[in-house]
Parts: sequence; C-alpha cells; structure tokens
Amino acid sequence: MTTGNVTVSLDTAIIDMAKEQAASAGMSMSAWVARTIRSATFEAAARRYAEFEAEGTDMAAWDAENDAADRLAGAEW
Repeated sequence: MTTGNVTVSLDTAIIDMAKEQAASAGMSMSAWVARTIRSATFEAAARRYAEFEAEGTDMAAWDAENDAADRLAGAEW
C-alpha cells in the first residue's frame, strides 16, 4: 500500500480523543484514523443503499443518471 502525508488542524481535545482511541485499539494513530475513515465511508454507503432500497430506486437507472465521480472507484474496498 502506498502511503502519503496530510496535515489537518483539529481541536486539541479531538486529537487527545483520537490518541486515546488508537492506543486502546493497539494501533498507531495513522492506522486508527485510516480505519475510522474507511468505516465511516462504508457506513455512509450502506445507509445510502438502504435509502435506495426503501425508496425502491432502480440502481441501474440511478447509475445512468449520476456522474461516476459520485461513486466509489473500487480501490476503497
């Protein structure tokens, strides 16, 4: 896996919470942040799918009407 660096500015209380969560999971903060972002992305996708299912949305029709940029490319999985 290729990695990169990013700088974000967060409230110090949020940083402390992230450090505590990472430590209690036995992970580096980078790994914990990556896992948390990945989980949030999957959960959001599952909620959207459930909404489509509840509305009876035709996924093929939705795909045809929406830009591919609105969908995950696959590498995220």
